Amino acid sequence: MQFRKSRSVRALALTTAVALGASACGTDDGASVTRLGDDGGSSSEGSASASASASASASAPAAETGDATSGDGGFEYVSDVSAHRLVVSDICMISDLLPTDADIDFDAIETIYVDGVNSVNSDGSIRSIGGFASRDDRNPTHQAFFGTDTPLDDFVRSAIQGTGAFQGEPDLVRRQGVAKGIQDQVMAAWVIHELNTALDKAAEGDIEPAGGAPHNWDEGWAFYRGAEPGCSPFATANSRAGNFDTTGADGETAQTNEAVLEAMIAGQEALLAGDTDAAQTAADDVIRALVITYSQATLRYAQLIENDLAEDDFETARIHQAEGWAYSRVMAPFWADYGADTASIDAFYNLETAEPSDGGFDLVETALQPAWDALGITTDDIGALS
Repeated sequence: MQFRKSRSVRALALTTAVALGASACGTDDGASVTRLGDDGGSSSEGSASASASASASASAPAAETGDATSGDGGFEYVSDVSAHRLVVSDICMISDLLPTDADIDFDAIETIYVDGVNSVNSDGSIRSIGGFASRDDRNPTHQAFFGTDTPLDDFVRSAIQGTGAFQGEPDLVRRQGVAKGIQDQVMAAWVIHELNTALDKAAEGDIEPAGGAPHNWDEGWAFYRGAEPGCSPFATANSRAGNFDTTGADGETAQTNEAVLEAMIAGQEALLAGDTDAAQTAADDVIRALVITYSQATLRYAQLIENDLAEDDFETARIHQAEGWAYSRVMAPFWADYGADTASIDAFYNLETAEPSDGGFDLVETALQPAWDALGITTDDIGALS
């Protein structure tokens, strides 16, 4: 299935899959995966912003399946994603195991990452973050860019186990690789995978809400925001918008989150109507928002490193280097496709080859400018780091 009219989503076929280990036994996203079925029922949560919520109420189509999950943050599901939206609860559990002032139980973290806890399907199988990241059959873009079959899992496992780039690094450095590797690298990839799968299904005419393109689109929002948005990419966008003064009217919600919500609502409506062109446009808008968020993140930690070095605080600079490196990898294949100098960014951040150094903010800004230009991203979109 090669429905990729737009370069942005084609370049970001950040595919991997869901669930670890067991033999493949079914699918709800267009390919064989190691889990089946979804259980029903879910509680709704408050809207992402007043304006976005109003937009959702006005434009979201009514659910066309009897077991549709209640909405999250202004987005109304038309299918059952009650288990999917709980994946982010695993991230919250992992976050609780990453203290800054006590020993970190990396073994417990690995168990949650590999086996999963909260996203339990009706057949008893458990969806896990590591299960998605460890699949080697849905991530050709990242595989080609990073030169490994499982680049997402490789990064997270090395941080958890203290191997590879994280060998010999203190726990507070490994902590950043775990946290940002899971919440941002893996989950952003998972979101984009679901958008791509929805577009593929729509191209084949499969627009049945319960299991066709709209269902995968619903999964995209469930993985982007989910039941606990404070532990998802949604939270990262809000944090970075606060750093760069790019929040919306409420002063808290990122403009990028408002854009993603609007695009997800529009895309769902388009898929239900069989309008693949409009769905593609919506997917492109989601990608653009992700580019802004992770550009802000990559810029911010370059500046923090410089601040740390000015205070002769090398240990904190190394922590911020790990954090910035993890963030920079989220969209690196995409940036490269649009002409960004990702090699320079990696040379600045890579723990295996670089020590913390000055000048990173200007380096990152210059390296990313071609990608911003290609997508029409302006200085106002990025904002000003406070």
